Amino acid sequence: MGVMLSGKARSGTREWVFQRLSNVAICLWVVIFIGLILTLDTATFSDWKALFSPMWFKVYTSISLIMVCLNAVLAGWQIGTDYIKPNCINRIYMAVVIVGSISYSVLGLAILWSI
Repeated sequence: MGVMLSGKARSGTREWVFQRLSNVAICLWVVIFIGLILTLDTATFSDWKALFSPMWFKVYTSISLIMVCLNAVLAGWQIGTDYIKPNCINRIYMAVVIVGSISYSVLGLAILWSI
């Protein structure tokens, strides 16, 4: 995907490996998150704030959020090239996917690090 943006040759193998490794990391984050939620006694704002207060969890959450957004762009590219044949519509679609992913990432990181 970064290769796609830089204009260099694409590598389907690298994209496939990136998707699989990032999906494992994201799934592991979900398991950790569910485990932490199950240890909460109550669900107040201060409890949620304490859940995200450890630095290791903020960093891992940030990395997972960025991986989710990169996966979204890669999946959007795959969908766009497979199903959207007119080039002008495909470019608009990819612009929406990229802007949406960047917005999601920036907003999520801003919320996470302001807690």
